[in-house]
Amino acid sequence: MSDSATEPADAGRGGWPARVAVIGTGAMGGAIAAGLARGPRASAGLEVTDALPDVAGAVAAQTGATVVGLADAASADVVVLAVKPKDAAAALESVASHLGEHSVVVSVVAGLAIERIRGLVRAPVVRLMPSLAVRFGTGLVVAAVSADQEEALTRVRPTLEHLGELVQAPEALFGAATALVGSGPGLLALVAEGLEDGAVACGFSRGDAREMVAATIAGTAALLADGTDPSDLRQRVSSPAGTTVAGLSVLERGAVRAHVADAVAAAASRASEL
Repeated sequence: MSDSATEPADAGRGGWPARVAVIGTGAMGGAIAAGLARGPRASAGLEVTDALPDVAGAVAAQTGATVVGLADAASADVVVLAVKPKDAAAALESVASHLGEHSVVVSVVAGLAIERIRGLVRAPVVRLMPSLAVRFGTGLVVAAVSADQEEALTRVRPTLEHLGELVQAPEALFGAATALVGSGPGLLALVAEGLEDGAVACGFSRGDAREMVAATIAGTAALLADGTDPSDLRQRVSSPAGTTVAGLSVLERGAVRAHVADAVAAAASRASEL
């Protein structure tokens, strides 16, 4: 074990830990590694490992991270667990004896409660629900910790904030967080598909429609970023008898708003079953 493994998790410059390891480099683990590689120290101290060496190697090639074994990854200051739920218990049992004195386990495994993780490892635990946009440093990351381990979140916050906006929430709301943060991009993508199809039906090429839809969604997000009430924005762009009102009347007849709210509730219910 290297000497850096015994340093506290804020040992690096600017609060960046000496070593961060991502265990599991699938879609979410790969996105987290990519987001971390965009930090102030880029890939310095960033390590990745996966049961499929080729997958870890591909992520390492993209991010500049170092591919390590599971035991070495476990000794990092921040150990990000991003494996599939069915593999989580085995992975935790494998890393338990290799965790460093100051290691913090950060879990993004859906449905895996903090209490369950703490029953398998002797280390502080932070549970996360991130979105795939963490790849670009623009994601939303919901974090939860046990009441007696707030200090662990403080220690890893400088790392997590390079992934995007960090919001702390009670673990009891992680089903809802999963629905909104994890599933939300999928719901919005369905809306984007509809906007794109509508633009194509009106005469735009598929490529132009896609580009315009992406820009429209990004612009709308920017308009809402200051906390603007969505209903206020909707009213600002709805002139009497205008184009927006004509389009909204179709959506309201189809109860689209209620269906979206129900979709979030359904996703939250499913997340709580995992």
